[in-house]
Amino acid sequence: MAVIINTNVDSIKIQNCLTNATNGMASSMERMSTGLKVNSAKDDAAGTVISARMQVQLNGNQVAQNNVQNGTAMLSTAEGNLDVIQDNLSRIRDLTLQAKNGTYSDDEIQAMQDEVAERIAEIDRVSTSSKYSQLSLFEDTGLQADGITFQVGANSTDDNTISVSNAVFGSVKFEELTGVADFDLTTMSAAALKTAIENLDTGIDDVTSRKSLIGSAQNRLESALDTLTIQYENLSSAKSIITDADIASEASNFTQQSILQQVSTSLLAQANQAPSIALSLV
Repeated sequence: MAVIINTNVDSIKIQNCLTNATNGMASSMERMSTGLKVNSAKDDAAGTVISARMQVQLNGNQVAQNNVQNGTAMLSTAEGNLDVIQDNLSRIRDLTLQAKNGTYSDDEIQAMQDEVAERIAEIDRVSTSSKYSQLSLFEDTGLQADGITFQVGANSTDDNTISVSNAVFGSVKFEELTGVADFDLTTMSAAALKTAIENLDTGIDDVTSRKSLIGSAQNRLESALDTLTIQYENLSSAKSIITDADIASEASNFTQQSILQQVSTSLLAQANQAPSIALSLV
């Protein structure tokens, strides 16, 4: 073996090993401290792109879940108001049936009419005042014309939306529901009372039909939320495989690289002294 002093090949090799061990320790420390095995594009170029796209979908999924919950809350608000209106219509119907019986005096029928008038006023008040946030539920011309569409997915395609018919959101004022502008028990004959009951039944059917549409939409929204939850779980798992560090594995790698660094440092000191053997030949 030649004895040379200008080029210490062994030292160069050991320096490379020392550099690799030091870089490996730094990489393991970064991964353990961040919890990520992909901290920059150089760590995994393809994984960086894929994980970024997955994160966009995850963010969109969370927004869609909030949309579904807001949509459900809105429909529940509308249903609650319709319940109040239905109760009032049912009570007016009961009073109309009662007035149709010939055993009551004019004063008693007037008392019934007084209650009917108050309940009609309450129905009209609910129709006007029912809101979800700043959105009027039964007086908004946009809702009455187009209904409402909920965004229930992370993407823009039509299959990521659920629509509710405008039939839910038409005015629920007493006249709109029953077709009767002047409802007065004190002036009705037996035939008029019969017609009044039929008109009230029409109004009640209208309200129950709206509630049925709301129930169907709520079931779809509930199913959409279940789907979004499962999608979020699966997508998070897939992203974790790409980006999350295995801390146990990184700790093992750190220990291994630390030992190699120490050995390389010790051997480098010896390799740097190897050319001094040439002095014994002089």
